[in-house]
Amino acid sequence: MKNVLIVFLLIILALTGWWANKNSNYPYPAPVDIVTEKTKPIDFAGFLFGMRRIIADIMWVQTLQYYGGGGWEDKVSEEKYRKYEHDEKRKGEYGRYRYLLAMCQRCVRIDPYFKYVYAFGGASLAWNLTRYDEALELLNEGIEHNPQFYPFHLYAAAIIYSKEGKSTDVIKKLEEAVKYTDCPFEVKLILGNIYTKYGRYEDAANIWVDIYYTAKREDRKKGAKQKLEKLIAEKKLSEKFLEKINGI
Repeated sequence: MKNVLIVFLLIILALTGWWANKNSNYPYPAPVDIVTEKTKPIDFAGFLFGMRRIIADIMWVQTLQYYGGGGWEDKVSEEKYRKYEHDEKRKGEYGRYRYLLAMCQRCVRIDPYFKYVYAFGGASLAWNLTRYDEALELLNEGIEHNPQFYPFHLYAAAIIYSKEGKSTDVIKKLEEAVKYTDCPFEVKLILGNIYTKYGRYEDAANIWVDIYYTAKREDRKKGAKQKLEKLIAEKKLSEKFLEKINGI
């Protein structure tokens, strides 16, 4: 009797999930479309029971934990790495976090409207790992499911320009992107670093001040303050910017 009750409840949950997916204003892809290199059986349970957002949140935490590690245990294949061994842009961190794209896709294929994953993943793949094609692949999925979300078009354009070495166009697109209130920290950080690289120290300082006031994590606030202090110590910036965050 107990087993029958459990089966009955599972059927009810499955039917509820099916009804929720069918009647949602944000339609989800078919089960066959959620498969990635890192897909696990529990992903299908989330699909079956209509708990996609909850499962996607859990996956996202796992992705952040993965990206917070060293990344050298999961290097891109030797064959793929060798293709870029003479490309200056591909040195350093290029080979790390082989599965970052797959793990981001695992999140958004369960919940295609999880916008932050596309933005964070795209920025990290493009500017931290210089894997532009993977970044664009992820952002193109974001644009497909969220065609009216204009920042994705900006990020994609900036990545294309970066890939082509058009730094001026990259800056213009990122400047448009950071105007959005939900612009990820990583995109702001990238723009601030680009400003610094090209000697636009006051523009960079404005980014660090913005990060200091908008970042939720204390380590990011501290990092922004340290960047200001470094520029001031190097006589590249007035102390007035540090006064802005010290409340003077």
